[in-house]
Amino acid sequence: MTREDAYRIAIEAEIRSQKLYRALGKSFKNEDTAQFFDQLVKYEEYHEEKMRELFTKEFPGKKLELSEEPDVEMRGLKLDDPKALLEFAISREELAKNIYLNMAEQSADSSTRGLLLRFADEELNHKEMLFAEIEKLHGILQWFDPSELDGFMEY
Repeated sequence: MTREDAYRIAIEAEIRSQKLYRALGKSFKNEDTAQFFDQLVKYEEYHEEKMRELFTKEFPGKKLELSEEPDVEMRGLKLDDPKALLEFAISREELAKNIYLNMAEQSADSSTRGLLLRFADEELNHKEMLFAEIEKLHGILQWFDPSELDGFMEY
């Protein structure tokens, strides 16, 4: 894979993540969850913007050729299964993290390397946030009734 291919793949992945998170934000009826996905869209838009800037910096005057292929990754995914969709999103964040780590290893420019490493860390954070959403779906984070603790501190 060439360096140009790596940029193209990373940018396409960010665009697909934006589409996925927009759709998820609309499909979850809980307002907090919708806002969570809206925030992820903003992160991915920022990553796309910065990756385009890095591409232009590294390949001045070169046109970035993005694929027009439909998103084949979504084939076979159960669109009515929130857990499956979140697990798919987690796998995409892991892929993006690995792309950024590989690109950072190959970067001669220290500021570019630093930005790519930061993006890899952010993708890991997104992955952890998505895991938390799965836990919420299953009620794991709400395993107790807080009203049961009323008066507990009085003893």
